[in-house]
Amino acid sequence: MFKMVSYQELISQLGIDYTHPGGKAATDKWLKQIPKNLKNVLEVGCGTGETLKQLRDHTTAFLYGIDNCANMTTKAKNKTKDLHHMEIMQQNIEDLSFIHQFFDLIISESVLAFTPIDNSLPKLTNLLKPNGQIILLEMTTSSLLPQDKERIKTFYQLPQLLSKEDWLKQLLDHGYETVYLEKVEKESKKPITLPQHLSMEMLQTLNEHFQLNTIYANDLHTYLFIAKKRGENDDHICN
Repeated sequence: MFKMVSYQELISQLGIDYTHPGGKAATDKWLKQIPKNLKNVLEVGCGTGETLKQLRDHTTAFLYGIDNCANMTTKAKNKTKDLHHMEIMQQNIEDLSFIHQFFDLIISESVLAFTPIDNSLPKLTNLLKPNGQIILLEMTTSSLLPQDKERIKTFYQLPQLLSKEDWLKQLLDHGYETVYLEKVEKESKKPITLPQHLSMEMLQTLNEHFQLNTIYANDLHTYLFIAKKRGENDDHICN
């Protein structure tokens, strides 16, 4: 019997563009809403650099991308090597090397859900300027039986599995005002092209991924959260 590779390892090995739920269409939803006059922007979990390429067409800000996978950062650097004002580094959220309140905007597309949120969200908040924005495109769940939650958490190696309300509470508790919230389609309409030759271990993991998303299609969702870090003179806004 073949032992599956982890889901995160599979994504890293495949190096596919737009592996987050909803793909490019989901990214397009928030790109139209980013503020003007940004100076510094960070994408955590930048993958192959496709979102950074899109961002370059929407802002003159200096763009920073980090990913904990060497394969992904190499691809991202190659894709963006001709673009100005951009730096891509291999880093973990736990070991961020940026200064306090440096960024106007921070982006996480299906990344924070795979980290201990009580640790990772405060770290990102610390890097964000007052009145700066954070954009999250993350997995949520509705009511599930405990054994079902554990199956999903075990497969995806999730420290936690949060509901929409849990995500909102996390943002509010860590000093944000939620200004935008939208449920997005999980699947990209553009088919994913897989390599011709996949190991049995990789195929096993892919099969389990598709099975989980079929079995729990009505219980696993993706939401877009755009939240503003509170500043001294902010009014409380919550839509």
